[in-house]
Amino acid sequence: MFDLSGKVALVTGAASGIGLETSRTLTGLGATVIITDRNVEALVEVSENLLPGAIALALDVTAQGDWDRVYQSVADKFGCLDILVNNAGIMKAEPFEKCDIDTFRLQQRINVEGVYMGMQGAIPLMRKALAEGKGSASIVNISSIYATNAGAEFAAYTATKAAVLGLSKAVAFELAGTGIRVNCVLPGPIATNLSADWEPLRDSEGNVLSLEEQLAPWVDKIPMGRIGMADDVAPVIAFLASDAAKFVTGSEYVVDGGYTAP
Repeated sequence: MFDLSGKVALVTGAASGIGLETSRTLTGLGATVIITDRNVEALVEVSENLLPGAIALALDVTAQGDWDRVYQSVADKFGCLDILVNNAGIMKAEPFEKCDIDTFRLQQRINVEGVYMGMQGAIPLMRKALAEGKGSASIVNISSIYATNAGAEFAAYTATKAAVLGLSKAVAFELAGTGIRVNCVLPGPIATNLSADWEPLRDSEGNVLSLEEQLAPWVDKIPMGRIGMADDVAPVIAFLASDAAKFVTGSEYVVDGGYTAP
């Protein structure tokens, strides 16, 4: 049921975090995985040492030309595409009153426009897969619990992730019945490098806090008592990518350890 043998998958933001773990999981289930990222150095490291069977392609999700090049490569090599995981994203913490429009637009370009272009380019290749009788095709977009819940200093990020959720549902509705499914995964606090460019938290003496100390405030709010890991999210993505979810489209799956349950 979860066998992805013969499937071709493309994962964005695959050089680390959820994207990397998802690529591992899809590969383990038999898919041929194309890993993409704008961090070429990290992408090469992954393809050489962690996922030697994967095909690595540089991709800036904000650039239409990059998407065109990547999809042309997929068409030339495979002729079609079965799975797209729009994972690439950026999160900037900034109080709304201090968050300038450029900070908002950066998140908008990566988090929303990247997903938009990715889906548009994938559809013709997915139609070809369906024409070959390969079963349902799947698009999985990574949103966030902040798409539906407020968080301090995340107004701009929330706006983009809510857009991803709404966009996913709209496209799922349009494509329903074609064999192409579109779903969203909404992770809660996950230990990834999504916020790696943030200024690290420090104690009263200016010393950088350990990772455990920085994550402690989050852990205290999660009913399951721990921060989420990438391998908590990847299996959910794999399920939605597989034909086990062949009647699932326009749905949202929250993966947050109960954070938003109350």
